[in-house]
Amino acid sequence: MTRASSSIRTVRSDMQQIFNYLATAATVLSLLTFTVFPATAQPSPPQETVVRLAGSYTFGARAALELATAWARQLKLPGVRIDGGVDPDEYDVIAEGVESVQKLSVQVRAKGTSAGLEALLRGQADLWMASRQVTEADLEAMRKKGIPNVPTLVQFQQPGVENVVGLATMAVMVHPRNPITSLTMTQIRDMYAGRITSWGQVGGASNMPVGLYSLEPSTDEADTFCKAIMGVTDAQQCVDSFPRLANPKFAIQDDLSDAVAGNPAGIGMADYSLRRSARALALGTVCGTNLEPTPFRVKAEEYPLARRMYLYAMPGRPVPPSTAAFLQLALGPIGQAAIAASGLADLSPGKSDADYADARGDAASNALDGGRTRIRATDAKAFVSAVANSDRLSITFRFQTGTDALDSRAEADITRLVSLMNQPAYAAYAVTLLGFSSASGDYTSNRTLSKDRAEAVRNRLIAAGLRDVTAVGIGPGAPVACNNDPATTLLNQRVEVWLRKRS
Repeated sequence: MTRASSSIRTVRSDMQQIFNYLATAATVLSLLTFTVFPATAQPSPPQETVVRLAGSYTFGARAALELATAWARQLKLPGVRIDGGVDPDEYDVIAEGVESVQKLSVQVRAKGTSAGLEALLRGQADLWMASRQVTEADLEAMRKKGIPNVPTLVQFQQPGVENVVGLATMAVMVHPRNPITSLTMTQIRDMYAGRITSWGQVGGASNMPVGLYSLEPSTDEADTFCKAIMGVTDAQQCVDSFPRLANPKFAIQDDLSDAVAGNPAGIGMADYSLRRSARALALGTVCGTNLEPTPFRVKAEEYPLARRMYLYAMPGRPVPPSTAAFLQLALGPIGQAAIAASGLADLSPGKSDADYADARGDAASNALDGGRTRIRATDAKAFVSAVANSDRLSITFRFQTGTDALDSRAEADITRLVSLMNQPAYAAYAVTLLGFSSASGDYTSNRTLSKDRAEAVRNRLIAAGLRDVTAVGIGPGAPVACNNDPATTLLNQRVEVWLRKRS
């Protein structure tokens, strides 16, 4: 045996004796502590509530933060902090009670709608934040990635799985001092196609070239812009065709807004809540209407560039109690106030302006389709009579395509309307439901469909306990969107809610 190995063995032997001594001493001390000095109870780890959100940057940038903070207040957890990750679109909202017995953790990963779907399907998220409704193309893309057992589109669109929690508004933005107040969709399209290159061509400064700004084609907003304005379904192809961009494409909407606000010749499109110091324009349409993104028109989904914000649960997977509690908060009054605070449009019922009914009455005999559809005088009069001395609510019932079944927002709006009408302030009001259709197809069939849908909503409200509810079918009269534009005609297939004070 070498001296080195002998020394190592000696050291190991000495250390073992020390460990034995320490173990014996620890045993004696523990006995003394137990028999003489009562041990101090160790605090239990806090009960942690965790919800993982993944998807849309538009929703995750601020709305998710506002919801998490509102939830912490509801749970009376005062110690709220934000833990940021390496990426600016990743953060955790942490809240703890004073006694540290309860902890809330809302994890937000806002890397885009498509990324959120994949996270949900892989079990890495409890809720998918989406800036648009799920499509079959979304699900097929997930199947091609090899994700097993991807649910069907029908499963995703079931109430409780698909939850509409607010509305985002795309806005065309310019420099605050640009004298132009509105542009038509055609003018915007011509600018981005290179056919309009100077502001003088649309009534602005004749010597000022148009400075175009665009988002990355991977963003939901670029996809919306390309489909709604440019008429192109492939966002990559669409954005690649834009000539002479004033700046490289933006991944973050706030940055685009700042760039437009800093360029007197600039124009760009981003979410209205992220416009910062840029100014939003009114939007002209092909049928002559001129629409501003006012809170009421956005809530009623009459502004053509408003789009729904969704929280999707995983179809077929039991919803964890914490996730169900977060959804309940998001859909209720506290959550909707938080949505509004974030800059998105909430879904709480709002009343129309004082002159709204008169303006709609003046247009009651128009189908906004270039004069092709002739509205029957009896239907125009029925509309004027039904809305006399009435206020329009922003609640607008819409349906699953081709059916009388309410869509996911409408299902939640049934509850919202019943709750509103049960408040003392509304005890003297009666509800009138006006059903409308598009102008496409047979006039009589459209009018019948509009009445059937109004009756279907009436039946649901009566079953929920409301009384004094009237249903009227108007057909294609008094539309809120162009019927000669395929991108907007679906907005006319709806049931509106009007309130009249009982005499």
